[in-house]
Amino acid sequence: MHNNQTSCSWRTLTTSRSLFIASALTFSGNLSAEVESELDALIISATRMPGLASDSTSAVTILDPEDLESRGIYDLRQALNEVPGVIATSTAGQTGAVGSVFIRGTSTAYSQLVVDGIRLSDSTSQLGNFFGAARIDDIGRIEVLRGPHAAIHGGEAVGGVIWLETARGSGDPTTRLNLEGGSFDSLNGYLSNSGQSGKLSWFAGLGYDGTHNDDIRQDFDQSRGALRLEWAQNENLTLGMTFRAVDSRFEYQNFGTNVDHTDSALATIYANTRIRENWNARFTLGHYRENYDNDTAFGNYGTDLDRTVLSTDHTIVLDPCHSILAGAFFEHNDFSNTIGSDVGQDRFGVHLGWQWTPMESVVTDAVVRWEDYADFDDEITWRVGASWQALEDTRLRAGLGRAFRTPTFLDLYGTAFGAGNPNLKAETSLGWDVGVEQIIAEDHAVSVTWFANSIEDQVRSFPTPPVNISGETPTRGLETALDGSWCDNEWRYRLSWTWLDESLRDMPENTATASLDWRPIDKLLVGVGASYIDERSYGGAPLEDYFLLRIYGSYQVSEHLTLHARVENLTDTDYELSRFGTPIAGPGLGFFTGITAAF
Repeated sequence: MHNNQTSCSWRTLTTSRSLFIASALTFSGNLSAEVESELDALIISATRMPGLASDSTSAVTILDPEDLESRGIYDLRQALNEVPGVIATSTAGQTGAVGSVFIRGTSTAYSQLVVDGIRLSDSTSQLGNFFGAARIDDIGRIEVLRGPHAAIHGGEAVGGVIWLETARGSGDPTTRLNLEGGSFDSLNGYLSNSGQSGKLSWFAGLGYDGTHNDDIRQDFDQSRGALRLEWAQNENLTLGMTFRAVDSRFEYQNFGTNVDHTDSALATIYANTRIRENWNARFTLGHYRENYDNDTAFGNYGTDLDRTVLSTDHTIVLDPCHSILAGAFFEHNDFSNTIGSDVGQDRFGVHLGWQWTPMESVVTDAVVRWEDYADFDDEITWRVGASWQALEDTRLRAGLGRAFRTPTFLDLYGTAFGAGNPNLKAETSLGWDVGVEQIIAEDHAVSVTWFANSIEDQVRSFPTPPVNISGETPTRGLETALDGSWCDNEWRYRLSWTWLDESLRDMPENTATASLDWRPIDKLLVGVGASYIDERSYGGAPLEDYFLLRIYGSYQVSEHLTLHARVENLTDTDYELSRFGTPIAGPGLGFFTGITAAF
């Protein structure tokens, strides 16, 4: 009895700290990097509400957009490859082609994309169009939540969840211009203004990206914009809105001229409120529209999607050892395509969770979710997890969860390439992971996670018509990350490696990325990066493995001006992205230089 009281007394301090940090993020928008580093990193994706990473039972990787940009990483697809367990690529072409994100051996359709609290992807609206050439200069938070998390995020969160937030403004008003040009007639530019004045903070940006790629058959250009406004009415209420829009065009030659045109926009309004001292809540209303057209020598195929979402999420601290998580959502979808499909569907559901901290070193949680998925039966999903600070520098985590994925509208109703099957069943999965995180000599950290997932009634889309595959389809593997520094951060390194024992689409058995930075003086940074992809096929013809090198650097000329340069595929390695009939080659040696001006 005495030990339990001691644990709960200790948790009183920890809970107070957690509430303070969550409130700071929720109602003020930003914490400085120094404070966040001292008090432990914050994550949102695991529960859709701010919380301490040390209290999370989930495997989450946080990517810092400023750190990525300092190393010459500007597109989201390249950034995600630094996350263990993730392969971000394109099997359709180079920059601008439809993207693919494979998390823990699953394919793109098994992961969920959430932007500003709104689910953009599901079985029908997948990640591909968004990831064609998404950039990070208008993103303030990138989190990758790995493993089945349908209990919090709903359907399609089988492999994981990618959580993105539009950048927030803070501090004195600042205008920032980033320009870069180089090989393949590439030109990228972004102009933004951000800041804070009294209770109002803002971020507004406009960008253009264009390239002919390292292939005369692939031309790409896009225009984009992002806006975020927040009004901190008082310490208990913050109101805000976001708006994002992209207009992209990718032209390629394959049996004639083909043009992919995507026009999308997302708008949200939200309120972050502290209902009571121990009760934080978020309310979000959002609308997403995506119009896609594919013009070919054989005709036109296009889709139109409109999605309206209303959601709310809550965290209630009952006492030092017990907290409640709760949420609800309503979603309306209108989908149509050029072959006659015209479908409207409503989805809605609720989730309820409980976090229990029986002692200082142990955190456990359990979440259950019910949702009505329109044409499919109601779905019940759940997840349980635990985190144990076994030693001062050693933490163990484990989780087990059920998830599901519904067939796409295209699987159900057909495409220009074949008939659909309206009798398809939803897929279900049961997955688990066990991991350890170890701090070594204060400046180095290593994490190792073993994961496995079993998918039942998997939908085989091709050849048409689609069918459910009887039995179970497994995925499993090992993901490892290592990072640290020497000499008071003069040298920094990062390494991630993933080994897949089983995957859905003959994915590479081994993938790895690494980087090493040297900052001899504050104004100068030079570094080298490497990536390796093993043999794979992604469901097509076999592809050979490849190893790529890159170098990058930046020099701060003055307080307002920074010069930067990078060289991609330093050894001019020949490699292929895919081979579905005609091989699609990856880009060769490329030189890029640019400036960043802030005033």
